[in-house]
Amino acid sequence: MKAYKVTTTGENLNSEIELPASKSISNRLLVMRALEKSKVLFNNLSEAEDTYMMRLYLSSINTCADSHIPMVIDAHNAGTVFRFLTAYLAQKEGKWLVTGSERMKLRPVEELVNSLRNLGADIEYIEKEGFPPLMIKGKKLSGGTVEMNASASSQYVSALMLIAPHLNNGLTIQLKGKPVSTSYIDMTAKLMSDFLIKTEQKDNTIHIPHGHYFIRKLNIEPDWSSAAFWYQMVSMKKEAVVFLPGLRENSVQGDRFLAEVFKSLGVNSEFSPNGVQLTHSGKIKTSIDYDFSNAPDIVPSVMSACVALGVKAKFSGIEHLRIKESDRIATMEEELGKLGATITKASNSYILEPGNKKVSEITFNSHGDHRIAMCLAPMALKYSTVIISDPDVVAKSYPDYWNDLKKSKIFNLQLIEE
Repeated sequence: MKAYKVTTTGENLNSEIELPASKSISNRLLVMRALEKSKVLFNNLSEAEDTYMMRLYLSSINTCADSHIPMVIDAHNAGTVFRFLTAYLAQKEGKWLVTGSERMKLRPVEELVNSLRNLGADIEYIEKEGFPPLMIKGKKLSGGTVEMNASASSQYVSALMLIAPHLNNGLTIQLKGKPVSTSYIDMTAKLMSDFLIKTEQKDNTIHIPHGHYFIRKLNIEPDWSSAAFWYQMVSMKKEAVVFLPGLRENSVQGDRFLAEVFKSLGVNSEFSPNGVQLTHSGKIKTSIDYDFSNAPDIVPSVMSACVALGVKAKFSGIEHLRIKESDRIATMEEELGKLGATITKASNSYILEPGNKKVSEITFNSHGDHRIAMCLAPMALKYSTVIISDPDVVAKSYPDYWNDLKKSKIFNLQLIEE
């Protein structure tokens, strides 16, 4: 298997890094544009693998809508693509077989399917009940009111919200349980409002009237999730200075929360109209305690930084990380365990003890998960030599990640075969 051997050059970290555009924003805009059959082009659309896949399928769907043979849509391991297209296709006339990787087939989709069925959708499970793949016979849906348990994934809610204006009676979603990643629901609502669809949110109810999106050209923000790895590096490099153009403190992205978390790990964030500059404060807490319900994607980077810095940490609101591209709790426990760290469950939280194992070379398994590969590579700043298996997985969200590491001039990367 292909792997990267990552070592440090001894240089100081002083870089300006152009982060990729947000795929979360890009994918939502693409669905809204497709619903209106608009030709508008967005500025700075994400080049991530997930967004490329979304664009490709949305384009192909229109071509294949009249076919008597179901179009096969393979979302691989892209949860957003699978879930958003499931809702989109349920209201789009045609026959569709929506599937994914073996890992995707282990990621539940029952809440979304049940809600769509309650709206009149024709969806069947092809293999295991409650899980992909799905056979969808799309048709016009009337809308109405549905109940949904959003404690596993906010993507179920966003998927319904996006199609809601195209339902004859609009849609009211009543949320049960404690929703996770509500920042992503707020993101969906904000982007819908940019296209003149108003969502009414009160307590655990979301109401969206029937209507049409007014699609216009927008400039897509850089990805706050991808900034996590640079915050992580600055926390581990005391003389570091990193400028990230375009990042806004008042971003619609919930992962802007990482600026607050990493302040406790020694990173100052100085915002300007042009972006944010990261520097090391020299002040690192011995322990941290945060709820990551609204920013789950930054958890692997925070965990890695805590191990490198010797910081004990309590992570709340992360149980839904078990159904991501990998079981990220188990994955981080396994990989950081190679450095002597432990992650143990305590009630509804997880406690990370950093450990102090002395190693000079360590091989990490990326587990087919882009965020795992990217958060473990910077550990070379602490442990001299790090080998990352299956490095190409970063294309899912940050295709230029390895090039940006080289650009920073603090890492050497050597391609090897394990």
